[in-house]
Amino acid sequence: MQKKTAEQTLLYMIQVLSTYLVELLDVHDDQPDQFAYGEKTAYTECLEIIAKWEHAQRYGLNGNVEELFPL
Repeated sequence: MQKKTAEQTLLYMIQVLSTYLVELLDVHDDQPDQFAYGEKTAYTECLEIIAKWEHAQRYGLNGNVEELFPL
């Protein structure tokens, strides 16, 4: 595996986490599958941390991540 820069790694993480969250859009906290809801919460939190990056807005993480992927 080829080494990536920090920026390339963050962009990859944004892409992967966003893809996972799109797959989990229909999961809510009142459903019996609490594992899936836990995944959704963890991925959202990861994106919220990445959103603190100074260049995050360039890559679609502007504002509140939970607006894009509501819990």
